[in-house]
Amino acid sequence: MKDSRTLLTYHDLTVEVQSSPGEELIAHMLETVLGTPGGLRYRHTDIEERLSSLGENYFMFLRKGGKMLGSVGFCGRPATAAGLEHDSWLIRYFSIKAPMRSVPQRSRQPDSREGKADRASVLGRFIKPIFANPSLLRDGGKKGVVPAVIHGIVENTNLRSVNFSEQTGLEKVGEVSGFAFSRMNPRRSRRLELMSPGGQEEMLSLIGEFYRDHTLFSADNIFRDNHYYVIRESGRVVAGLKTHPVTWRIVDFGSEWINRLAKLLVKIPSVSRRLDPDALRLLAFDGIYCEPGHEAALYELMEGVLERENHYLAMLMMDTRSPHHHLISEPKKLGILHRVLGSFDADIRIRFINLPDHVRQYYMDHPAFISTYDNT
Repeated sequence: MKDSRTLLTYHDLTVEVQSSPGEELIAHMLETVLGTPGGLRYRHTDIEERLSSLGENYFMFLRKGGKMLGSVGFCGRPATAAGLEHDSWLIRYFSIKAPMRSVPQRSRQPDSREGKADRASVLGRFIKPIFANPSLLRDGGKKGVVPAVIHGIVENTNLRSVNFSEQTGLEKVGEVSGFAFSRMNPRRSRRLELMSPGGQEEMLSLIGEFYRDHTLFSADNIFRDNHYYVIRESGRVVAGLKTHPVTWRIVDFGSEWINRLAKLLVKIPSVSRRLDPDALRLLAFDGIYCEPGHEAALYELMEGVLERENHYLAMLMMDTRSPHHHLISEPKKLGILHRVLGSFDADIRIRFINLPDHVRQYYMDHPAFISTYDNT
């Protein structure tokens, strides 16, 4: 592509970076099965729109003789922690083609970061310089090693991804839980309203205060497409959330009995009209806000949004240390599909680059803001 730059070359191996995904990557990602064997496995259907999220976007490719062997996407946004401004780089859509998927098993002996990197996979070795200084993506590293964090969500049962994250110096700082909210017959909320563009600045102030103690907070996609819903009481917003439509093609629900159950349920007309496992349509809820003491309004809002947008299933993702996780993770209130599907559990992993110890400790001690837009 016209914006492609070559970062590294070794014999017939090259590492290239570009700021747009390109048709080759989009086609590859549409065929890529995400998830972990033994868990939910699926394919994206709307990947092109997600690959162009707000922020700085870079896509790095490892090629052998011109053929793509692996790719890693990065989304860059500004961050602040412990009063220090720095870059943050989210790893998105990491993919390795089949011939490269073999990686070493985790060692039972303690080892240094350097030792792990020396035994890294081919892709790991080639992107090591980027993980040491991600500003290479932006300007070739002309400003030196800029303070930054690289972060990503890594399924803790996916040994290949865990190994890769360790090889590239990412360490676990917390855990994230993803879970379903469903209503087979969602009730309409007459109090539900779309936030007008004129009210977004005030709403952003409320959301910013709500996530004040969270790291990695970004409002980039919260008002995307003007789909932020609210409920008011006495004229003030007491609950709010953003919706992002998502469609997955399910390969495996991760359980033989759930797979059989899904096949049986879709034969029931009242169910098949609502849920199609071959093209599972759901909403990702993002930027959730709830004034303390108004949890009932938040549940009313979530159900009302499902009814308004003609959906029956939504996905939420939160740091398990966040007080907001305990606010809306009561199993009895989440619906029948939560009991069937359970929760998705993963590690929040970060590499700290040229940052002082007190900033690193701040990340360790505080929950992270998890964007469902970026991670679904």
